[in-house]
Amino acid sequence: MDKSLLKKAAVQSVALMLGVIILSYAMKEYNGVSILASNLDEIPLDILTSDEEERDYIIAPITVSEDAEDVEDIDIMIPDDTHNIFAVAANDINNEIVQQLGDQYLILKKPQGTNVNIQLEDHYITKNLNLIITGLLEEIPDDSFVGRVKDDEIYVGKPNYIEIETVVQEDDGTSVPIITRDYGNDPVHEITITDHTENTGHGACEIMLLLDHVYVHFLYEDDNFYYIDLKRPREVYDKILVIDAGHGGKDPGAVTKDGRIYEKNININILNELKSYLDKDNIKVYYTRIADERIFLRPRVALANDVDCDFFISIHSNVNAKSSKVNGTEILYYNHVNRNIITKDMARIFSDEIAKTSKLKQRGLVEMRNDDVLILHNALVPSILIEAGYMSNVNDLKYLTSKAGQEAIAKGIYNGILRAYEELMPDD
Repeated sequence: MDKSLLKKAAVQSVALMLGVIILSYAMKEYNGVSILASNLDEIPLDILTSDEEERDYIIAPITVSEDAEDVEDIDIMIPDDTHNIFAVAANDINNEIVQQLGDQYLILKKPQGTNVNIQLEDHYITKNLNLIITGLLEEIPDDSFVGRVKDDEIYVGKPNYIEIETVVQEDDGTSVPIITRDYGNDPVHEITITDHTENTGHGACEIMLLLDHVYVHFLYEDDNFYYIDLKRPREVYDKILVIDAGHGGKDPGAVTKDGRIYEKNININILNELKSYLDKDNIKVYYTRIADERIFLRPRVALANDVDCDFFISIHSNVNAKSSKVNGTEILYYNHVNRNIITKDMARIFSDEIAKTSKLKQRGLVEMRNDDVLILHNALVPSILIEAGYMSNVNDLKYLTSKAGQEAIAKGIYNGILRAYEELMPDD
């Protein structure tokens, strides 16, 4: 781009874009950065006139020349009333911290106050990162406090998107329009800020960020900013599992005839026993739920796919409405091959290992042929569903609700996990 044109474009922009240009130069000395103002419309360069120079325009995208002198030559004009967090980025950004960050990260301006602290809560099932800022807060952040960097692109403020409509054919032949949002490369899709400050000024501010993927978060800070590195799980962990306790909350799953025992409780109790084993291992485990809460089916399988886990294991209990004599453990699977693993081989391992620890009859493997089991049918990773036993059978139910039975089933699942890693994913 011609230097004079770049300079003219910069002069005609407000502090948001100008600050980002400074930031782009400070951060890792980028050779070429596409500047994206995520909360304002793009204004074509050729429609601007001298009468419009003072307007609140953002011009995007602008590619900074590879010649660093082009950036240094820009006459920076920053209005006094700007609240852009990057307006003084060149002076305040800590380059030593930035050099430790990866290709995508967040930068949040610290609100003014005393004893200001931040706490991160990862709600990975919904891809939400909750930032809780506490202390004697003198100012409450708004979305202009939140900057994002992904590859060579920088975003500030409210995420921008375009809506895309696609038509999906239902089984009955009807056409249903589906609206999706395209946020480009912005890793943040929504910013929600809640002020909990008390009348005394001492309180908390929550910043909820809806992210595009599940990430592992690494927090750094200096006097002016919080820096949050966003790493994909595969960049951090060698082994990843997703364990799912079926049903939960208002969805009880199977229920005994007397209405007293819910499947959801048996499933979570087995998961908790399994968790006690997995907590001692060097395996990253994502749990779809660890409490009595309702989680819909699609977020469960979406989590497994998004973190690209090694194995996705869903724990359930069965019923047979026609006969109380049917009993035993079954392993449900689809004839899929994911990550070069044949799902049937995975299912057989877990059936064998549960048989060694559990007193319940082993009914073997059940291949699913329709799309009835959504979480297995839509899984892009090796996946099975364990029907631990039949709640409609008196003996099975007694075992499923006993601590000894839950521990035994969990131990079998744990042994199956270890064997699956050993046989299906041997170390190179």
